Amino acid sequence: MFDGKKVFDNPKPLNVLRRIVDYSSSKDSIILDFFAGSGTTLHATMQLNAEDDGHRQCILVTNNENGICENVTYERNKRVINGYATPKGDDVAGLTANNLRYYKTDFVSREKSHHNKVELVHAATDLLCIKENIYSEVHFTVGGKKMRKNFIRRFTDGERDMLIIYEPEIIKYVVQELKTWQPQEQVKVYVFSEGQYAYNEDFREVKEKVALCALPDAIYKAYQRVFPKRKRQDLQPVDLDEADVQEAMSDAENYSYRSEEGGEA
Repeated sequence: MFDGKKVFDNPKPLNVLRRIVDYSSSKDSIILDFFAGSGTTLHATMQLNAEDDGHRQCILVTNNENGICENVTYERNKRVINGYATPKGDDVAGLTANNLRYYKTDFVSREKSHHNKVELVHAATDLLCIKENIYSEVHFTVGGKKMRKNFIRRFTDGERDMLIIYEPEIIKYVVQELKTWQPQEQVKVYVFSEGQYAYNEDFREVKEKVALCALPDAIYKAYQRVFPKRKRQDLQPVDLDEADVQEAMSDAENYSYRSEEGGEA
């Protein structure tokens, strides 16, 4: 498959993996391999689908040590789909009914701030595409003018659409544009929001055309649950005389006991 070059030691036997997948899955199963290696599990899944007209999906995970994912796992299965020639020159037809997507993980700062929460939602956009199985991105336009992608992103598969809104202030323009749409199915809409507000009223004029999804709020909750709070520093005792105490008490009336983001201080 790699023009006679040895690019991976001890790949798993394709026929053995195909039999395992066959015995342990149905035609619509999702197969997960956390130790992808050269990607034989995905190859076997595509091969089995071709044999029994299945619609199995396969997820491979690797740490990309020594570039294995980019140079071996991904490249191998891309050739399985597109077709390749053996070292003897025989052509092997591609399993063209399949598609292949490659994602990399990344870090978002643990510092609790509005900016980082927005970054988390932006980073999770690919996850929303996977969830809805919609991947092709096109510009969202209002009156023929493209809107900036840091405000809104639109994904479509030709029949279904998904909108991810990062700035709620633009919803009124989104609604204005959606009034002109005639979607085959309800448009999935995700709105970045600090709280539990569902935006049902904001989309009231096009409520029959949209399906509002609340996943972004779940992302925020995961953010709060996963990232640790800062450790509280011990305060050093300070000796104050009576005059200092009275001055401090008087001055305290000028301050609020709320944080900048509205939570309890």
